[in-house]
Amino acid sequence: MIVDDDLAFRVGTQALLDDHGYASTIAANGDEAVRKLGEQHVDLVLSDLVMPGMNGIELLQQVRSAHPGLPVIMVTGFASIGTAVEAMRLGARDYVTKPCDNDELLIKIRRALEEQQKDRELKSLRDEVRGVYGFGNIVGRNALMKEMYTLVQQVAGTDVPALILGETGTGKELVAKSIHYNSSRRDKPFVVFNCSALAETLLESELFGHEKGSFTGAHRQHIGKFEEARGGTVFLDEIGDVPLHIQTKLLRVLQEGEIQRVGGTETITVDARVVAATNRDLSAMIAAGQFREDLFYRLNVFPIRVPPLRERMDDLPHLVEHFLQKHAGLAGNRVTGFAPGVLPAMMSYQWKGNIRELENLIKRAIIKATGDTITSVELGTADQAGMQSAAPPEDPVRMNTSFKEYLSTITRHAEESYLLQMLRLYKGNVNQIAKLMELDRKTVYRKMGEYRIDPDSFRD
Repeated sequence: MIVDDDLAFRVGTQALLDDHGYASTIAANGDEAVRKLGEQHVDLVLSDLVMPGMNGIELLQQVRSAHPGLPVIMVTGFASIGTAVEAMRLGARDYVTKPCDNDELLIKIRRALEEQQKDRELKSLRDEVRGVYGFGNIVGRNALMKEMYTLVQQVAGTDVPALILGETGTGKELVAKSIHYNSSRRDKPFVVFNCSALAETLLESELFGHEKGSFTGAHRQHIGKFEEARGGTVFLDEIGDVPLHIQTKLLRVLQEGEIQRVGGTETITVDARVVAATNRDLSAMIAAGQFREDLFYRLNVFPIRVPPLRERMDDLPHLVEHFLQKHAGLAGNRVTGFAPGVLPAMMSYQWKGNIRELENLIKRAIIKATGDTITSVELGTADQAGMQSAAPPEDPVRMNTSFKEYLSTITRHAEESYLLQMLRLYKGNVNQIAKLMELDRKTVYRKMGEYRIDPDSFRD
């Protein structure tokens, strides 16, 4: 949009832009520009600074308010350059002086539109990431998971350290990402550091950085994870593996927000939220003198426990379906489901590797499936003794049955298995089971009657 009270400038600039492939619209004053902006899509505003009525500064303020992110280039006479600079301070993307150099004007328009496109792509990427790591994308309906969701939502809106506790493979990093991408720091970096992945000699350098020449091989200055975060979040995975002398430096970051690079003397202020995770018993490590108690209390401001898969087996069907859809492309989206009997066998497995083990198993089963149905899955890895194969002992459906009868049989088989597993997990507590299944108690009792299941036999 070209906004100028000078007809010759409007017409001449529109002709120039038309010649170079830009579609443009014109407005003779600020009020007309505001009206047209409410009626049509515009990618950039080219506005005169000095106009009768609403001047360029006032138009800029209205554009910034009603259309945040819409770039504005100001056009000004030489005598008003100071005002144009002020306009840039208020949010204008750039300015040009009259009489305009056509090449300069076209270059600045092209740059502004390219920056606008990059801004849109970045916003789209951020929205996508935020969606991926939203609370709703942590799969699970189990009561323990619902408690965890509540804690994640509560702490995300704050800036306090969080400590995520859970076994290997339970999804602690996904929880950390959900905290970051739903916090006020979401547009800043999320920096992941595995504290057990490096030798002790490199650990300090990676966390806090080092100066050139501080040790053999330090050929240049190196920025550590806390400086890299720049207002974002540092996720310290396996925090229990950090040596004691580095724990002291971490304590200083949490207390003072300060670091010193290895080999340096300068104190550097850093702004990074700390989220830590561990699968170890930090209390036992404190008692054994392996973990600083003061660091523990700094990290443990808001503990969040991620339950192991064996404590949320009622989520297994949802997780299996989620991973089947997520990785269906491994077999060209050919595989669409599981044979009856496979899921019940999976629900009886201990899942020592938790969600990670389950996801890897599903990927392996999808790749190895010969048809559109997974007929068996390998419970355990090939190097484990006593590896089990989860497959139905026999197909409960004769292959000459109708599709309707086939579907009904599969549904009843899965429903019975699900009820039995829920009764085992919750020791026959029908009230709790009905709540988790989102059914009324009468319906649950009716279904147990259909399958001749006695809930009393599952109670202690």
